[in-house]
Amino acid sequence: MGGPLTVTLVGFKLPNRTECPPTAILTVEQLLQLPCVLVGSPQVIADAASLKRHIGWAHVLENLNPGSYLRGQELVLTTGIGWALDANFEQFTAELAELHAAGLVLELGAPCPSVPPSLVQACRKRGLPLIVLHEPVAFVEITETLHQMLFSSQTRQIEAGGEVTEHFTQLMQQGAPAETILLDCARMLGEPVVLEDTGYNLLRYASAVKLPSNFFDQWQDRSRVMHRAGNIERQAIPIRIHGKDFGSLIAPKTAAHPAGPLHVLTMAAIALGAELLRKRRAQLWKIDTACELLDDLLNHREADTNLLHGKFDAAGFPMRNKALRGFAINLAPPIEPREAARAIEKAAGSKASVVIGALHSPKPKLFGILSINDSDTDKVLAKNLQRITQSDLFIGPLYLGEIVSGLASAQFTISQAIDGCELGLEAEKTIVHAGTYPLALLTHELRDEPAMQRLPQHAFAAILTLDDKHRSEHLRVLEAYLSSPTNRSQAATRCHLSRTVFYQRLAALETILGMDLNDAKTLTLLTLALTVYRQSQM
Repeated sequence: MGGPLTVTLVGFKLPNRTECPPTAILTVEQLLQLPCVLVGSPQVIADAASLKRHIGWAHVLENLNPGSYLRGQELVLTTGIGWALDANFEQFTAELAELHAAGLVLELGAPCPSVPPSLVQACRKRGLPLIVLHEPVAFVEITETLHQMLFSSQTRQIEAGGEVTEHFTQLMQQGAPAETILLDCARMLGEPVVLEDTGYNLLRYASAVKLPSNFFDQWQDRSRVMHRAGNIERQAIPIRIHGKDFGSLIAPKTAAHPAGPLHVLTMAAIALGAELLRKRRAQLWKIDTACELLDDLLNHREADTNLLHGKFDAAGFPMRNKALRGFAINLAPPIEPREAARAIEKAAGSKASVVIGALHSPKPKLFGILSINDSDTDKVLAKNLQRITQSDLFIGPLYLGEIVSGLASAQFTISQAIDGCELGLEAEKTIVHAGTYPLALLTHELRDEPAMQRLPQHAFAAILTLDDKHRSEHLRVLEAYLSSPTNRSQAATRCHLSRTVFYQRLAALETILGMDLNDAKTLTLLTLALTVYRQSQM
């Protein structure tokens, strides 16, 4: 039964205590660190690559008929006392492999003084760990230690499961928002978790680790394929409420937790289901998802542009290679933002993909991005959107920013639209292209700068010291003049004054201000100062 063998020695030193992770099921590799095993001078004879296998139980087996005694995932201990000289190790290891045995431990001694080469060959063929003990070991000590550790692991798993259940139950009772539920789930698993709808579109995600740039690339296509394959390469739990499917909660295959990652995902899915019931329809989450994406964009929460593009795409808002235009419009109180958002989506139809968010200060408004293919589509889209300004859902015109490409420039066009909306530019119109008012947008952007705030006091301090009646009249005349400085007759008409009276008022202004109203630099200064002053009065 003997013969030369190629062996791999296990170079472990005898520790003074067992080093087994308390949060993990014991593996064959960890078994080799146990003092009760190390006293037997263990050697890994076959398939060292399979030492990561989990041990579900330990069983002493002295015959070659494992199917009659094992249920699966056992570590088999034997002295070979029941083995015949012509033992069929091929059949023996095949049965062990079919039962997903964790490994085979053979104690050398009188019954089996050396390792049968055919056993080594069979174990290597089946990828079954074969460990030889060169010194006698009391198997009862190994089984007792293993079973105590397994019971301890199971107890810890039960305790951890109770903690997870209690945590998500509390979140559910408190009405915690989806982002809180997802973030806690991600922290527990140490991996990103994604909530998607039944169309494989991203609704929410949370991560306790930095995501790679391509994490969300082709998300819908990849997720569809993985679902159909049974989610073998990841962990997924469906969110099913009252017999209806609302989507899935997904984590990578590497996610881990003492209670088991599927238990964590299941409890988080139940809490998310309660949130869905509270909001009544999963579709209502779309504007929440858009708000998160827009918040990431406008507040630079995501510096990786590729990852941000992927998030927009995964949420069903394609932005790559598209013309992007920001928009904003005031809501008519007490209109609910989601109702108004649906009106905008309906008006856009198939002409554009629309990402819609909501702002509540200083006035409630909707804002976002229109994603279009070309300028011709933009013209048709503008006509469709013009109709919504005549509904009872909105107040004032729809403000549009300039057309840009790429999310890196999207903040610019969105800010243009929002600023134009807040300034109330050309409020009598239905569609206002905010980019055509660069001075107003500039002063609005710089409104918090101290130097800009002081400008009106410096430019026309003499007017501001007058009583309300005279101050208002002088500023009205100045504003009319600055709107048409090269055509005083037109400015007089705009001011509803005769040319004679208007010229008299201009002369009085020059005296009060001590400035030449024909000087280009003076006109520039006064225009900027008046714009800042008007905006400060809003």
